[in-house]
Formats: sequence, C-alpha cells, structure tokens
Amino acid sequence: MLRRLHIRDFLLIEELDLALDDGLTIITGETGSGKSILVGALGLAMGGRADAGVLRDPARRCVIELEVDVDGLDLASWFVEQGLPQESPAILRRQVDPGGRSRAFINDTPVRLEQLRELAERLVHVHSQHHTLLLNDPRFQLGLVDHYAGRRAEASAYTKIHQAWRVTEQQLRTMREEEARSRAELDLTEHQLAELEQARIKADEQEPLESALARADNAGDLIEALNGLDEGLSGDQGVLSMLARLKQMLLRPARVDEGVKALFTRLESVVIELKDIAAESASLATTVSLDPAEAERLRERLDLLLRLQQKYRVKDNAALIALRDDLSTKAAGIGSLGDRIKELEHEEAALRERVMRHATELSRARAAAIGPLGERTTALLRDLGMPQAVLIFQHATAPEPGPQGFDRIAACFSANADRPPVPLEKGASGGELSRVMLALISLSANARDLPTVLFDEIDTGVSGEVADRVGDLLARMAQGRQVIAITHLPQIASKARQHLLVSKHGHAGGTRTAIDPLDHERRVEAIARMLSGRKLTKQALENARVLLKGR
Repeated sequence: MLRRLHIRDFLLIEELDLALDDGLTIITGETGSGKSILVGALGLAMGGRADAGVLRDPARRCVIELEVDVDGLDLASWFVEQGLPQESPAILRRQVDPGGRSRAFINDTPVRLEQLRELAERLVHVHSQHHTLLLNDPRFQLGLVDHYAGRRAEASAYTKIHQAWRVTEQQLRTMREEEARSRAELDLTEHQLAELEQARIKADEQEPLESALARADNAGDLIEALNGLDEGLSGDQGVLSMLARLKQMLLRPARVDEGVKALFTRLESVVIELKDIAAESASLATTVSLDPAEAERLRERLDLLLRLQQKYRVKDNAALIALRDDLSTKAAGIGSLGDRIKELEHEEAALRERVMRHATELSRARAAAIGPLGERTTALLRDLGMPQAVLIFQHATAPEPGPQGFDRIAACFSANADRPPVPLEKGASGGELSRVMLALISLSANARDLPTVLFDEIDTGVSGEVADRVGDLLARMAQGRQVIAITHLPQIASKARQHLLVSKHGHAGGTRTAIDPLDHERRVEAIARMLSGRKLTKQALENARVLLKGR
C-alpha cells in the first residue's frame, strides 16, 4: 500500500511530503482548493500522460515519488522478468523536465513508461467520476467482470495475443496480394530473363564486333589494297628493285666520300623499312576472310545486341547485364514469397488456435462470474439505500473472437420492483450510477485483493443516510486494504482513519496548494465546515462530534 507521496513543483504544489496510513484515508477541501491535483499527481507517478503543462515553474523539474509497501504482494517474479531490483518499500518516481520531456524510475532504475504502468496497476486502482461515466460502456463492464472473476491478467494477455493474430492476418493478406500481383508479372519477367540469358552478353564485346564486321564487309578492298602494296614494293618493277639499283650506283662513291656514305646508309634504312612493310601487307592479306557466312554471323550478333538495347531502352551492354541481374533477383524474390506465405500461414494458424483457446477459457470464467457478481452487487446496492434495486448482466457471445474475446456484456439495472432491468444508460440516474460503480469496485477489489483503491468523488449524487451507508461500505473495504477517497460529504469524511485537508493559499509568490493531516479537533472543525459552510456554528460543531463519536 502507499506509504508516502512526495511532490515537488507540480501545478500549484511547490513541495509536499505526505505520509499515508492504511485503512480509510479521506481527503476533503473546498471546491477549487486542488483536491484533483493530488489525483493528477498520483496518476502521473503511475505512468499517466505528462507534458510541460504540469510544471509549476517552467524552468524547474517536476518530481513525483511514491513509496509503496510491496511485502506480501507476490511481485518477485515480475521484478525478475523485468530485470529490476526488488526492494520494499518500492519507489515509483516520475520526472518531468522543463520542455516536457519525462522519465520514469522504479527503485532508482530507469524504466519504460509501460513498465511503470504495469507495476502501478498491480498496486493501486484509481476510480474517478470519468470512470462512472464509462460504466455505460460494455467494454468497461466486461473489464469489471474480469476484475471480479480474477481474470484481468488473462484478459490483458488475450488482448495482446489477439492483436498479434490480427497483425499476422494482415501481413498474410498483404503478402498474398503481393504474390498475386507478382505472379501476373512473373511470365513477363521470366521471358525477359530468358531472352537476356540466352543472348550471353559480354560487357566488352560490342566495339570489337563492330570492327570485325567492318573488315568483313570490306574484305575485297582490303585484300586488293594489301596485295597491291606488296606488289608495288616487292615486284620486278617495284620500288625495292629500283632502290636496289640506286644502292648499287652509290656503293663505290660511298667508299671515298663521307657524304655519299651517309646517303647510302639512309637509303639502306629505307629499303629495310619498305621490305618490312611489304612482308606485313602480304601477311595481313592472308588474315582477311572473304567468307560471307562469317560476315553474316557478325552482323546478326551485332543486330541482336542493338535490338536488345533498343527494346529495353538502355545504351550499352553493361546496362543490359545489369537489367538481366535485376530480373534474376526479381524472379527469385517472387519464388521466396511462397515460402514466406507458408511461414505466415503456420504462424497465423498457431495464433488463431491460441486466440480461440484463450477466448473460450475467458468466456467460461465470465459466464460463471456474472451471476454471482450481479447478485452480490444487488445485495450491496440494497445496503446503499436502494432496497428494490436489481443489477444483472446479460451475456451473449459472438461467432468470431474480438479484442475482448467472444463475450458481449450488458449491465442492466432497475431501482424499482415494478420495472424490469434495462441497460444502465437508460435506467440509472447519476447518483444510482455512482452507487453501482462503488459496489462493483468494492467486489472487484476483494476479488483481486487490491492493496490500494482511490476514489475521486465516488459520492456524486448521494446525500443523507445514503451518504452514511456509502461511508460504511468504504470503511468495510478499508478493513482489508488501503482506501483513499476524495469526498465533499461529512458523513463519509467522518469514517476516516486519516483525514487530509486540501487548502489553497495566495501570497506574493503566487497561489499554492497545501495538504495537511488533521488531528481530532481539526477534524471536528473541518467536518463542521462541511455541514454549515464557512461560518462555524455551535450546532455544526456538535453534529461533527456526533459523527466522529468513537473515532
């Protein structure tokens, strides 16, 4: 149960360190004094939404810390699963920094907000007026049945399994649609891939191919030119014969004249070069083919490459090869979709089986719980001043499990014996709804053995003797747990073991909210003010002492 609440720089609270007792703690204060601030602080410490708006001073960090006694609550396995140190008391802390960034801690260890919420839900149940309005929501009613049946954890686990199943179903649908689209494209992909693979394209073949085809197309001219060059150089009337005669003419003069000798040497070099040219032209002539079939083969290969480039709108063979590889990857990917679909089908079937099994177990537990829950709630409502009240739960099942299972719950109520029960939203006033909710929370708290329950103005719409009975029920609840209730009714306030007074003060530094524990005499005064207003009367003080008699 909650042992201490520390608040710093939260809304109108500058600094507060509040010790909390077990049993029934009542919180009172004038309208607008800031009672809801305490509930807001608790909610924040338990993982509620945070933003910069909660900061009393935008330049300073807000800190809310809860010290909770967890002895005997069987939380050891939870702390082990979360990898967190278990200590008693456990410290739940929430920080909101300037700018709105928040952090959560359990026993001084940083945690995710989900972890903080999960632990807080095991320790404290907070009920507000908003929840009373939710009582008309069938999903909320179902949650109350689960609380009473002791199946809240199973219902939460089921919701997660159902969500995983639906996600897998959607993935499977998406994958099947993608496969259908891919299959429609597969024939074209495979045809294009086969065409490119059959072509056996090489990245560097086009330029040599174009050169070879040019030689083949001009083979006759090449042979004629090469043979003509050879004959013009090496023939009987060729250039080499003429140069041989010229060399002979210079041979003798070269022996006696250095200038002629130089000319002779140069001429001899020319002869050697021309002989080499003649030999090479003769050799090249033998390599030129006049085979028309070879020329046609070269032409067909080049035409194929150019046609493929034009067809696939690319500029060269390298781009064709890249396209071929992409098509190969795509074709392989289409094939792998089938494998992934089979995996998802097995996964979806397994999750569906788990969903059906858990939903069936939950449905049985709910069906077994709603009768006793209705009967016990009816009995409590009669204790709360509605002697002819009846509350029953209508139960139906859907053919397919939803996020809450197969079950559809409708709470039906009648306050009068001559009227049959009708859905709560049609048959209950605001005050009656408050008492129905109080009765259900009381039974759920007992079923779940909740250590702490907090009520934020559960007394809406009640007064007089009914208020006294509401206070008695809260006091009975508090015999086995810690109950904290915010109230504006003196009859309820008088039942408290601990009475906290919320007040608001204005001064030069701004408005501040304070929360103070009251001793007996101050309780008398506080309850008297609730009875008579700001002006205390002797009769109000006496009535307050009567209400507090024996306390």
